[in-house]
Amino acid sequence: MSGSEISAAEALYLIDLAALTVRAHTLPELAEVFLPGLARLIKTPAAGLFLQDMNLGTHSFFQTGLLAEAVPVVKNQCASQFHPDPGKADLMPVPAPLHSGAQAHLTLFPLHRSQKVIGLLGVVMPEAGSPAARALLDKAIPLLTRSLSQMRERLDFEKQLNHLNIYLNVSSMIAQALDLRDALEAVLYFCMEAVSAEAASVLVLDYEKKNFRFYSAEGPTKPVLLTASFPADQGLAGHVLQTQQSVVINDVQNHPMFYGKFDQDSGFRTNNMIVVPLTAGEEKIGVLEVLNKVGDEPFYEAERLLLHNFAEEIAFAIRNGKMFEVVVKSYCKQRQGMNTCKGCKRPLGSWTPCVKYREASIEV
Repeated sequence: MSGSEISAAEALYLIDLAALTVRAHTLPELAEVFLPGLARLIKTPAAGLFLQDMNLGTHSFFQTGLLAEAVPVVKNQCASQFHPDPGKADLMPVPAPLHSGAQAHLTLFPLHRSQKVIGLLGVVMPEAGSPAARALLDKAIPLLTRSLSQMRERLDFEKQLNHLNIYLNVSSMIAQALDLRDALEAVLYFCMEAVSAEAASVLVLDYEKKNFRFYSAEGPTKPVLLTASFPADQGLAGHVLQTQQSVVINDVQNHPMFYGKFDQDSGFRTNNMIVVPLTAGEEKIGVLEVLNKVGDEPFYEAERLLLHNFAEEIAFAIRNGKMFEVVVKSYCKQRQGMNTCKGCKRPLGSWTPCVKYREASIEV
C-alpha cells in the first residue's frame, strides 16, 4: 500500500464518522463529533472549524486540542483571513498553542458551498504533511461540507417556518382582536420573542403630528413609557420616522441621536435596538422599537427585515383603529347621545364596532 492510500480500517472509520456527522442536529453537535473524530483519524493534536453565517454576519469557532486562552486568538485570526469568494482567499498558517503547551500551526482548508466559501477547517498536519493524512483529509472535507450544507438548509428552513408562523399569529391576532391595545401587547411579545429582545414599544404620532406617545410597551420600562411623550423630531425614533428607513444600532449609548431621557427616568439601560417605521400606505403612523438583545448579543439585519413584516400589520391596524374610533364616536355621540357608552357591551375606543352601532346599522 502506497503512502497516499488509506487502509480498510481507516475507510471504515471514515464511514462511521460520516454516519455520526449526518445524525448531528446542531452545529455544536456536528463539530463535537467531527473534530475529535478527524483528529483521531489523521492522528493530529488539534483541529478547528471556523464557520461564517452570511445572512447574520456572524461567525462561530469550534476546536479540539487548543489551549482555552488561545481559542479567541485563533478564531480572530481565522476571521481575518476568511473571504466568501474562493478567488480572494489568502490563507496563511495560523499559530495554534496546544493543550500540551507545544506550539504548532493550523493549516487552513476552505469549505466550498455553491461557489462560495462558508468556513475554514484548520488542521495541525502530522509528520510534515503525511500523504496518508492528506488523502484522508481530501475525503473528510467534502463530507464535512456536505453535512454543513444540509444542516444549514434545514436550519434556514426551520427559521423561515418559525418566522412565518409568528407572522401568521400576529396577523390573525390583530385581525380578530376585540381591543387593539390588548392585541398590540401580545404582538410586542411576539416581536420580542422573534428577535430575543428584552423590551419593545410602539410609538405613534399624536393628531397634530408633533409628538410621539407610547401606544403600547412591554418590558421593564412599561410603567414609565405609557404616560410619556416626546417631540417627534427627536431621537432615533424621530430620525427613522423622517427618513422612513429602519436602523439597527448596536451601540446605542454612544449614538449621537439617542434620546436618553427615558433611560434616566426609568433606570433601564438601552444597549442596542432596532427601530422600524410604521407606515400605512403614505401615512406616517409612528415607529416600532425593540430593545436589548438577550445575552448582550447584537441585533442583525435579518431580524430588522423580519420586523418590517410585523410593522406593516401594526401600522394599518392602528390607522384603521383611529379611523373607526372617529366614525363610531361621531355616530354614537351625534345619533345616540353623549352617554351612549353607559352599559354598552362594546364601548367607545374598542377595536370592533360597538353593539349599539351594529344594531342600528342592521335596523337601517
